[in-house]
Amino acid sequence: MNEYPFNTSSLAIKSLERYVKSLSKTYFVEVANRNGEQAAMVAKNTGIGNKNNPMIIRPLERVEFDGHRIDTSIAIIFNTPEGDEIIEVMNRIWILSIVDVATRAILGYHLCLNKEYSAHDVLMCIRNAIFPWKRKSLTIEGLNYSERANFPSNLIPEASFGLWDEFCYDNAKANIAKNVKEKLVDLIGCSINLGPVAIPVRRPIIERFFRTLEQNGFHRLPSTTGSNPKDPKRNNSEENAIKYRITAQHLEELTDVLIAEYNDSPHEGNSNLSPLEVFEQRVARGMTILQLPEEKRNEIAFFSLTVTRRVNGSEKNGRRPFVNYEGVRYTNDVLNRSPHLVNKTLKLLVNTDDLRIVKAFLDDGSELGNLSATGKWGITPHDLRTRKAINKLKNNKLIHFTQYDDPIQVYQDYLEKEARKNKTNRNKLASLKKEQKSKEERYQIAKYNEDKGTIINGNFENLSDLSNVRKHKEPEAGDKQTDKRILKRTIIF
Repeated sequence: MNEYPFNTSSLAIKSLERYVKSLSKTYFVEVANRNGEQAAMVAKNTGIGNKNNPMIIRPLERVEFDGHRIDTSIAIIFNTPEGDEIIEVMNRIWILSIVDVATRAILGYHLCLNKEYSAHDVLMCIRNAIFPWKRKSLTIEGLNYSERANFPSNLIPEASFGLWDEFCYDNAKANIAKNVKEKLVDLIGCSINLGPVAIPVRRPIIERFFRTLEQNGFHRLPSTTGSNPKDPKRNNSEENAIKYRITAQHLEELTDVLIAEYNDSPHEGNSNLSPLEVFEQRVARGMTILQLPEEKRNEIAFFSLTVTRRVNGSEKNGRRPFVNYEGVRYTNDVLNRSPHLVNKTLKLLVNTDDLRIVKAFLDDGSELGNLSATGKWGITPHDLRTRKAINKLKNNKLIHFTQYDDPIQVYQDYLEKEARKNKTNRNKLASLKKEQKSKEERYQIAKYNEDKGTIINGNFENLSDLSNVRKHKEPEAGDKQTDKRILKRTIIF
């Protein structure tokens, strides 16, 4: 007791305080961790490793991608087989966006109505960021685009089908899917910058955009769920979604207008110039942008998948050659007349966004042509996720359909029946309807009026295999059955 520090009146409390402060400066992250996970995350991932990071000023030199769950509820409206209208609520909605780091411009986005977004949703967002943007036909009264509201891909010719050099995103499972990486590297030709999951400070621009989008848009809706359970904005969100009939279509229109207006709004990161103004100025100064080659400006380029399948068939049993893919038979006239290919393998180029048709190649690389799905699988466009969901329900004996039934319609009827029981089926139903509408627009589905014998819509100028389809006039009597058989099938343009 007669030794230091006990022989001092203060017991060396000041010396101990100086030592602890010095120790805390040495172990900065550990000390921040005592104040919560958020503080530890920021301390661990900022302020280091950026000394040699050059400033990004060229448009599309680097982009950031991320997904964000929207803080709002929407109503799902459908009818029972008896004709009664049912309104249910869903509140698991994702928005995926891509932002240009140099200009802060939003290049494209995609709304996902499933509980979690998938690799297909990531590819759809990438596709939307590259293809030229088009204004939507708005149905909400009083909602309009301003004169300058736009996206770079539509306003600036050099940005139309523009490709970026570096793609920054996190390690979410959907992001690191093999098909996503292959498209980024092989189709777009960019480098991939993978960052850690749940570390938003590594992609600050896209995270700040989501915050702005919520504050200026979704949090102002009567159906908002707020930023947390105690948020005062969170007031009867589900009841209001039903009361005001806030649907997925309304959310799409509102999101499109909000983002287009954001691109034309002054931004502090751009010295109060709008992202579109900065984009235009820098392109005008000679900063070049690579563009997607014309031969790759189609849907299948973004959603293609290569698989190998064996040709089935039997001369003994009279079964003509065909291939199976995800539980459905595919064939065409050439394969039907090629029994020598039975038990040999074909390479199939599959458009996972529309499985009605696959392109087949022989082992030597020669093309066998397009193989069509047999039965009514070849009528309604559907993606790989929908096909797998239908097959799973059929294998579990929850749905049943014959060769005369449209599987997509049977699946939709099942979801409408089950939507009242759980939220998962509500999300699936809303997502299915949204995807079907999107596919009708992107693939320009041709329809045939059987009563009048005329084409309702569709452009046949680029079709070489519909030589006996007469544009804009009624088929002759002798060819009516042929035309009807062809046009009953929806067609990819």
